[in-house]
Amino acid sequence: MIADEIERLHALKVAGTLTAEQFERAKEQILTAVTGTDGERICGIGVNAWCALMHLSQMLWWTGAGIVAPIAMWIVGRQQSRLVDLQGRIIINWMISSLIYGLVSGMLVFVAVGVPMLAVLGILTMILPLIGALRAAEGYPWRYWLSLEFLATEEELPNEIPY
Repeated sequence: MIADEIERLHALKVAGTLTAEQFERAKEQILTAVTGTDGERICGIGVNAWCALMHLSQMLWWTGAGIVAPIAMWIVGRQQSRLVDLQGRIIINWMISSLIYGLVSGMLVFVAVGVPMLAVLGILTMILPLIGALRAAEGYPWRYWLSLEFLATEEELPNEIPY
């Protein structure tokens, strides 16, 4: 995907649409989105990688660290980067939402509807952090499907996010 973008920019440069300076500036913006915004680093890790790890840390739920790790990472990085703060709030919203969905599904087990709901929730709890991590690694915040908004994020999410 990144290579395709750079090739597209190169084609525009060859066609004369972009100057060499415009090409270099646009290429730098693409590469910066991968390594972190403007070279920001948290504990020696690029911001995008930090955000991706925050999403992936939820996968440690079976150890109990899946709750503690993303919150701790968010607290450590939120003052240093707006993107980390936004991604952390997105993750916290999902964690609270999935807890509520789990409690409701658990109560509905007695009516037999809760068992499939718990199965779907279990699948979403594994898949959504993976998607969030992939999007975060690219520098894009991604709001989890079915996530309720407890900590404000909507006004900070960009209107147009590729795919």
